[in-house]
Amino acid sequence: MAAHIETLTVPYQPDDMYRLVAGIESYPRFIKWIKALRVSQPRTEGQVHHCVGEAVVGFKGFTEQFATSVAADAAARTVKVRLVRGPFRRLENDWSFAPEDAGGSKITFRIDYEFSNIMLQALAASNRDLAIRKIMDSFLTEAERRFGSAPGSRHTPTP
Repeated sequence: MAAHIETLTVPYQPDDMYRLVAGIESYPRFIKWIKALRVSQPRTEGQVHHCVGEAVVGFKGFTEQFATSVAADAAARTVKVRLVRGPFRRLENDWSFAPEDAGGSKITFRIDYEFSNIMLQALAASNRDLAIRKIMDSFLTEAERRFGSAPGSRHTPTP
C-alpha cells in the first residue's frame, strides 16, 4: 500500500497539537478503537523523547495487538512512529506541526502501512480513507475539548 499524506490547517497552536499527538498514553481516552495502550522504555536523547507504545486495537470484529517505537522531537515539532512488532509487514507514521501566518497550525500526517494478513490488508484498503478521517477527527475533537473552540474551529483540509 502506498503512503498517504494528509495536510490540515487547524486553529490550534503547533506546540499544543504536538503535545496532543506526542502524549500517546492518553489515546485510549479519545480514539475509540484503541482498547488499551501501555507505554514502556521511555528515554530521552537530547531533545527527542523515545518510548515504545504497545496497543490493543479493535475494529469491525478484529482485535489486534502491536507495538511501535515513538520518537517525539519537541524542538522540531515532529512525532515519528515505527513498527516494533504486530500484524504489519510495515508501519510508518509521521506527524509534523508548523505555525501558520494567520495563526493556528499546519499539520502534516503521513502513514505508510501494510498488514501481513491478507484479510486485514483488504479490510484496511477498503476503509483507508474512512479510517484516516476518523483518526484526524478524533485528534481534532480532543484538541477542541482541551484547548476550546476557536472561530471556524472544525479543521479544513489544505490542498
